[in-house]
Amino acid sequence: MAVIAVLTMVAAGAARNASAHHSQSQFEPETAISIEGTLTKASWSNPHTLFFVDGKRVGGSESVQEWVVEGPSPRQLETKGWGRAVSKVGDKVTFEGRPRRDGKPELLLLSVTLADGKTFSFKPD
Repeated sequence: MAVIAVLTMVAAGAARNASAHHSQSQFEPETAISIEGTLTKASWSNPHTLFFVDGKRVGGSESVQEWVVEGPSPRQLETKGWGRAVSKVGDKVTFEGRPRRDGKPELLLLSVTLADGKTFSFKPD
């Protein structure tokens, strides 16, 4: 009986940690900004993709800095047409996303526009 109680508590703790890992509460839910720059690195791995961009806000006067853009899983991006073969390190890109509440240069991905003008949207339906 004690073993079942311990296993239940461990499972509940693991579930809480898993949901906390995927929280998006650090991002502004009602604000979107765009950054433009050069893709310097891409991590196409689960549970979500990460893109690193040397860039700045569109229309902003601040200097170029490294931005981190968090996207959904690689599969979710690919179903919308954007995959590893579409963008490469060194490409010019514009990301639209939800900025962090604390002002760190990070975005939660909403869309990406490539140098040729093609846009891929990942906005919730």
